[in-house]
Amino acid sequence: MELILIRHGTTQGNLEKRFVGTLDMPLAPQGEELARKVGPTLPRVAHIYRSPLTRCRQTAQLLWQGTEMTVIDELRESDFGPFEGKNHEELKDDPLYQAWIGQSGDHLNFAAMPVGETAQQVVDRVSVGLEKLTADAAAHGYERVGVVSHGGALMGLLSKYGRPVREYYGWMCPNCGGFRVSLDPDTLELTVLEEYKG
Repeated sequence: MELILIRHGTTQGNLEKRFVGTLDMPLAPQGEELARKVGPTLPRVAHIYRSPLTRCRQTAQLLWQGTEMTVIDELRESDFGPFEGKNHEELKDDPLYQAWIGQSGDHLNFAAMPVGETAQQVVDRVSVGLEKLTADAAAHGYERVGVVSHGGALMGLLSKYGRPVREYYGWMCPNCGGFRVSLDPDTLELTVLEEYKG
C-alpha cells in the first residue's frame, strides 16, 4: 500500500512563525493557493485520512477534490501547551522558553520541550493513528491513500517508521510538502519512494 503523506497548507500562524499546535486555524489565502497549485502534481488516491483540524480538512479538499475522508484524531499536531499561538518575539522573556531555546543549538529540541506534549508522547500517539489507518485501508482494499497531517506529527511518525532512517529534523517538510511512501502493514515501516517540496 502507498501513502501520500502531506503537511497542511500555510496558515496565518505559520506566516507569523507561531507555535500553532492544537489551535484550529484555517488556511491563509496563500495556503489555499499553494494547495491548489500542488494538488495536480500529486498522484490520485482512493481515500484520505486526516487530522481533525480545519487546516487539514481544507488542504485535503483542495489537494484531492471530491475524495472521501476519514478523520483520525491521533494525526493532530503536537500540543505546545502555553506556547501555543505565540511566536519567538512574544516568548523570548519567558523563563521556560529561554531554558528551552538556550540548550537547543540549531533546532528547537522538541524532546526537551518543558510544556505540552513530549516528542515521545507525539510519536506514541501518531503510531496509534498509523495503526488505525493501516487497518481501515486494508479492510477497504485501498492501494493508495492520502494522509494530511502536521509538521510535528509527520516528523514524529517518520522518525519512528521512516526508511531509510533520518534524524528527527531530517523529516521536516514545508507546507503542502511531504512524502510518497510504501507501507509495510506488518511492521508499519514507511519506505520513501518520492519527496514533495510543496
